[in-house]
Amino acid sequence: MKKRIKTTGLITVILLLGSGAFAQHIQTQYFLNIPQSNQMNPAFRPDANLYIGFPFLSGTYVGMSNNLLNMTELLQPMPGADSIMTILHPDFDRDRFFRSIGRKGFVSAEINVPLVSVGFTVADKWWLDMGISLKSTARVRLPADLFTLAIEGNEDFVGSEAKLSGTGINAQAYLETYVGLSRNITDRLRVGGRLKIMQGALSASLNADKLDIHVNEDYSHVFNTDVALKLNGPFNVTLDEDGFIEDLIFREDPEFNELGPSFKNFGFGLDLGAEYTLLDNLQLSASIIDLGFIRWGKESFTFRATNDFTFDGIDITEGIIDDKDIGEIIEEFGDSLLTTFDFVDSDEGYTTGLPAKVYLAAAYQPVDFLSLGLLSRTTIGMGVRESLTLSATLFAGDVLSTSLSYTMTNRSFNNFGFGFGVRGGPVQFYAVIDQIPVSWVEFIGDSGNDRVVVPQRLDYMNMRFGLNLMFGRARITKIDKPLLVE
Repeated sequence: MKKRIKTTGLITVILLLGSGAFAQHIQTQYFLNIPQSNQMNPAFRPDANLYIGFPFLSGTYVGMSNNLLNMTELLQPMPGADSIMTILHPDFDRDRFFRSIGRKGFVSAEINVPLVSVGFTVADKWWLDMGISLKSTARVRLPADLFTLAIEGNEDFVGSEAKLSGTGINAQAYLETYVGLSRNITDRLRVGGRLKIMQGALSASLNADKLDIHVNEDYSHVFNTDVALKLNGPFNVTLDEDGFIEDLIFREDPEFNELGPSFKNFGFGLDLGAEYTLLDNLQLSASIIDLGFIRWGKESFTFRATNDFTFDGIDITEGIIDDKDIGEIIEEFGDSLLTTFDFVDSDEGYTTGLPAKVYLAAAYQPVDFLSLGLLSRTTIGMGVRESLTLSATLFAGDVLSTSLSYTMTNRSFNNFGFGFGVRGGPVQFYAVIDQIPVSWVEFIGDSGNDRVVVPQRLDYMNMRFGLNLMFGRARITKIDKPLLVE
């Protein structure tokens, strides 16, 4: 049965899910002697015989990554005036903004809140850890041509096509329960693995395999589409008298059994890792994290658009001449497109993958108190992203470890991170951040009195902090320590 979206409910739901939280683990964390490093490589074991995490406080993580929020690209000084221009101003240098995002713009984010976490030694050789966490991940991918259409209009595409294929959204919230094991195979090789069971709560997935827009000489648009939208959660669908979808909204005040995690949305995941001592002061490690999926079956909605149609468009100059808010323009643009799409509704379930991460690392310890690290991370999901981190980690016995890192990612080369872990008796406190702002921008209000200073780049930020209880000491040799820190 074909149905037609008529209002903004669909866009609102997707953006709420997407903005709430697909980032990555903190790079700097890999090089600290804290139990949470094990989340990036299950072969690692803490320097303790027993570890207990505090609910909500032993590993709360917030991460964000994008290639859009560069203040010097989004806001520019107005020539001959003591004020700034937004991207909609006719004198704005938009080519500089388009160059900064490349072929695609993206925004990704992740939130991880631990509820239960514990690890302990079994028979001296094995390390067993288990826990439960609430996770929310999201990634939005937008082709560069979409920004050109939204900001400059369709003039540049007359007689040609705007390529919007690859537009995508993947957002999901779920409860994760895991059990991990690691052990030494030889004196130099240690391996580990972690099994994860997921109970999904909410999901939104949009994938445009084909979304091409041909702009005719009369400025009408011919769309060639193959788009799939999949939602799972407490949504209400309103139909008009003809049986078409009039609105799709998130249910107000849903019951916990409607919103909470459910085994009807079942998922499975796997982490694998290894560490190898190549030389007495040189260790290598590798891992693959989040190999898995979630099968969404409870309250699932699937919509597809596989057709061609003509669309007359909207006038983007309203934002410049009439000073209309850009949010209103984008909302009208989205509504106009959705009212033209014919979607096929299905109550069948669907499957979404987890964003897999591959880590490759080396740690060199020239002296007892210093470890120099090199870490490569590849994230796979809605494209492939690479990052490279260099680090220097200092140790003061097993009481204090501090790490300073430098990361290249997102076309950005000024990402400095810092982390530390302090242990007094059984209590360990740690905090890690992957980007310390090194350059700031000052904005002055129209009156000249209101001044706001913000980081120049807000494209990459990962933070984690918490308290751990750690009892006893692991029976490991000194040459293993840098790798275990990794």
